[in-house]
Amino acid sequence: MTKAEHIQQLRTDPIYAVMGEELSQGRKNRDVAKLLLAAGVRIIQYREKHKTWREKYAEAKDIAAMCRAHGATFIMNDSVDIALACGADGIHVGQDDAPVSIARTLAGDDIFIGISVNTIDEMKAALADDADYVGFGPLFPTESKKDAHEVVSEDAKRFALDFPLPVVTIGGIGLGNIGALYREGFRSFAMISAVVSQTDIAAAVAALRRALKE
Repeated sequence: MTKAEHIQQLRTDPIYAVMGEELSQGRKNRDVAKLLLAAGVRIIQYREKHKTWREKYAEAKDIAAMCRAHGATFIMNDSVDIALACGADGIHVGQDDAPVSIARTLAGDDIFIGISVNTIDEMKAALADDADYVGFGPLFPTESKKDAHEVVSEDAKRFALDFPLPVVTIGGIGLGNIGALYREGFRSFAMISAVVSQTDIAAAVAALRRALKE
């Protein structure tokens, strides 16, 4: 798949799974990736904070290969060097990580880059910095990310709905609110607890897709 095709997948497939073993019910990352892909998830971000570089690289390389075999988009969190080494399709950076412009210089033009945003000013900066998408949130209080910002403002939500880049919402999203967010106009939903923390990942993904259709 080309960069443009991966970005289009971000625009059209609403389920974006963020994975890391700390919240995976004791399962290993490779096993979670297999379950996600078998459940039809086609956008996977690898977010692993507490492993060595070599451990993260070995896992990410294997999961990236699994994603390619399934026509799925694989996104590496934070680490530009691991993203390049493992053949990731995209990189996601936070406000305290390398700026998009520097990540672009290091990674080149074939990898798409997303950045976490919480405010209107951060969205405007992402657009000016030539980001390919934004991760917007948290929309609700979340326990999955200990250093999460305050919930986004209503003004920022309205701004995000008309934003020209793909907007991936994140933060406290799950079965109880995903349908309402879709009706508001949001089209992409990054989830950790609602997907990888569930005992039956396939059933959780199916329930989320049903909620989006109701």
